[in-house]
Amino acid sequence: MTVRELVVDLFAEHLDPVTDRPVRLRSLVELLEALDVAEPTTRMTTAALRRAGWLAASRRGRETLYSPTEVLRDAVRTRWARLDERLGPWDGRWRVVIYTVPETDRAARERVRRTLTRHGFGPLAPATWLSPHRVALDDVRTDLAGEPISRLDLLTAQLTPETGGSDVDLAARCWDLHGVAAAYRQEIEHLRAVLAGPEPDGRQALVSHLRTLGRVRRVAVGDPMLPDALRPPGWPGNELREVWSEFCAAVVEPARRYVAELLGGHDRPRPDQRWTVDMSG
Repeated sequence: MTVRELVVDLFAEHLDPVTDRPVRLRSLVELLEALDVAEPTTRMTTAALRRAGWLAASRRGRETLYSPTEVLRDAVRTRWARLDERLGPWDGRWRVVIYTVPETDRAARERVRRTLTRHGFGPLAPATWLSPHRVALDDVRTDLAGEPISRLDLLTAQLTPETGGSDVDLAARCWDLHGVAAAYRQEIEHLRAVLAGPEPDGRQALVSHLRTLGRVRRVAVGDPMLPDALRPPGWPGNELREVWSEFCAAVVEPARRYVAELLGGHDRPRPDQRWTVDMSG
């Protein structure tokens, strides 16, 4: 998990729910020190997020204060919307991306592959990728607009009885679903072990929540969030979400109390926050 991701998650998961006031840089430094982030790194990261438009900076005397912008909030909302769309019913059609990148531009090919993976596509062939999600083609068209691609074909396809094979077989060819399932089960064991341990104090709860969120998200990057009809039997995704909700119920409230106290005790956690792991990549 990068420091940038930590700062964004800290604002989205804890600071924004606790207060609508700008947060002192000094407070950010103290919160991130609990996660082993050194002060110079916090300063550089918050400055970079300000330049990117994700944070707004203000001054109070000699102090610098930061607030999340709508760019940051929109990015978080987009993640939730993407997750909701992927968890919806499947229309039985595949979204297909076929691309050509100059052989000499290996960096561009790798960027294209990372973009496709992030949007839930899997490789049927080196330059032919599939996704079952309706909005996937629009997402990819937008994100690949600036890449030096010689040819980009975006198609919608559907298996027919005449073609042979099945959608389940096709999914198994495009993704390492057994590997993702094994990684999910490992995270489920970890979360259950945490839940069985002693109740953490506020600072420990904050650290545990943010670190675990980052770890689960890394695992979830490889999950294309396939509809039920395409998943192998015994898929552990629902179990992970249930255990994650239990974990959040145990750690989020004490973590937010700790954050509110560190900010000065003027604000208290709001009760209407969504405690579900973002598994949209």
